[in-house]
Amino acid sequence: MKQLTLEQLSEQVQDYIRSAQGEQILITDNGKPIALLLGLENSEPEQLNLQLSAQFWQMISDRRKRPTVPLSLVEAQLID
Repeated sequence: MKQLTLEQLSEQVQDYIRSAQGEQILITDNGKPIALLLGLENSEPEQLNLQLSAQFWQMISDRRKRPTVPLSLVEAQLID
């Protein structure tokens, strides 16, 4: 992941935005991460909304804590 300072970003915003289409760029200020520049050229709006949704990730976390169902059981139920 490329990393640059806030000052570097402000000097060449357009170049870095284009560059972010191929790789993520971490923006720092006084050595501390403050933002992530992420290209959206090939992204779907729905997918982006889910990636940023705290509610979605909480649902995933809750579901992962529950027991799973073996594939053989699912297949058997589909056949019946």
